[in-house]
Amino acid sequence: MLSIKTKLPTKNLKIRRVLSKLFQSYIYTALDDKEHDGYKHANGKVFKSMNFKIAYIDNEIHAKYVALNPENEKRLAQYMLMNSLKLGEIHLTNTSISILERNSKIKSPMRVGGFVSVHIKDGNSKRKIYLEPKSAKFQEIIHRNTIEKYEALFGKKYEGELKIKLIEQKPRERIFHYSKGVIKACYGVYEIEANEDMLGMILDTGMGSNAMKGVGFVEIVSPKKIKSKDKKEE
Repeated sequence: MLSIKTKLPTKNLKIRRVLSKLFQSYIYTALDDKEHDGYKHANGKVFKSMNFKIAYIDNEIHAKYVALNPENEKRLAQYMLMNSLKLGEIHLTNTSISILERNSKIKSPMRVGGFVSVHIKDGNSKRKIYLEPKSAKFQEIIHRNTIEKYEALFGKKYEGELKIKLIEQKPRERIFHYSKGVIKACYGVYEIEANEDMLGMILDTGMGSNAMKGVGFVEIVSPKKIKSKDKKEE
């Protein structure tokens, strides 16, 4: 995983709503076209083999990037070191990059937390209806989506066990901006039972829909971290 921190020259740059789109574009510029095209499942769905999350705090940008192929993490780090970080017309030279190993000690069951987005379309208006993690439909879709992603990325059927259990859900959804649209997601904590390849894929590509748009990024959490997060949000 890459951990990226950089500073903007001022707090007044209005890029928050386009930040995910700009960072996504930068990533695709650094990597092979195949990663932009994605990997197609037999049913026609296209999945991405990487993911990121990004936050704009005061005049600082904090981002994390993960990829199923660790070489893509190295390529992006090298590209950033050689060419600096560019978000649209903004060139950021004061950038720090760290490569972190987080998959070496994963085991089933694995507990992760993140803002995971799942939606269905209204049959009449085609409007997207975003689902809460605690809903049965959300859980049905996230399970099917995760297996389909595995089959698309690994090119084979998933033969192992997969259980995704919602441990808790934050009551308030968060609005994420991408291009000119919005994505809604609730923070949830999930306990996942699966084989090592599946667990690694979830950490390296995220969960749910809208991967590579700033949502779906999950990280391993412990009960202590969950409780401390609750206290901060209060």
